[in-house]
Order: sequence, then structure tokens, then C-alpha cells
Amino acid sequence: MSAQAHLTQSNAGMRLIALLTLYNQGDFDRLRAYITDHYAPPALAEADAGTQLADWRDRRAALGKLRVEQVVAIGKHQAVVVVQAQQAGDYHALQVAVEEDFPHRVTLVAWGAVETEES
Repeated sequence: MSAQAHLTQSNAGMRLIALLTLYNQGDFDRLRAYITDHYAPPALAEADAGTQLADWRDRRAALGKLRVEQVVAIGKHQAVVVVQAQQAGDYHALQVAVEEDFPHRVTLVAWGAVETEES
């Protein structure tokens, strides 16, 4: 089963796909609207939509487009993937968690560097 097929079976996976699609398109106006509409209030209280958007923009400037290389963990409300950065070719872990109740708003987006033998 492909990474996309795994992700589409999960509420968190669908949110992750949407976020990465807007990110890779560089459509930051739509990404801001998506964050405003689809992030849970506690996530926005921790970092407002402008701050969240700035983080996504900064990552795009530094990393370029991202491609999902592997789904590490998947559940209905949480997804962890390894993505490869287009510009540097390095790898990053991306975790997205969502609320259990509909409309499954994003509660967490977390990033981490993945160490490889070349790193």
C-alpha cells in the first residue's frame, strides 16, 4: 500500500496531505486560511495563524518542497511521516495530530530532523 493510501485512511493523514499540498504549491494565502479554519483553538492559542504560517514559510524557504518518503505511524487521530526536502535532500519527521471529534481540527504539528549516515 502506498504512503498516500495509508494516509487517506486517517483523519490526521488527510490533514497532513492537505497541509503538505498547500505547502508544496507555495499557496500561503490558502495555507493561512486552512490553518485558521482547521487548527483547534488550543493550537492557535499556543501560536496564532500568522506565527504558524511563518513557520511553514520559513521551512519552505529553507527546505523547498517536501515529499513523503515513509509513513512511520498511522492512527485515526495521529500520523507520523518521514519527508525528504527537495533542496538539501535531507530527511525530517513530521507529526500531525487531530481532535477525536468531528471536524478533527489539528491539535499538533511537530517537526524533527532525521539523522542519517550522511548527516
